[in-house]
Amino acid sequence: MCYLNTHIDTRRADKLAELSGYLEKHQSEIVNYEQRHKVGKSICSGRMEKAVDSVIGQRQKRKGSSWRPLGSRALAVLKVVELNGLWQQTWFPEQAN
Repeated sequence: MCYLNTHIDTRRADKLAELSGYLEKHQSEIVNYEQRHKVGKSICSGRMEKAVDSVIGQRQKRKGSSWRPLGSRALAVLKVVELNGLWQQTWFPEQAN
């Protein structure tokens, strides 16, 4: 916010005020990549994109496939249950103990 107030040309003060308001409102949701990097945390989305592709893409992008949102979500949930090793516990809880 300090940068905006000191380094941005204010010819469009209304737009600057709008941007400042948005950033202040959503400050807790904005990722500080510099801080994440300093503490050794990942700053890329490659792992997540690969996980999404393996969970959803491989099954649902088959040639000729067509999915409605509800069916797509249901299949994704089932795949995540399987990948997390919770299939037996989810479907056969009495046998899981």
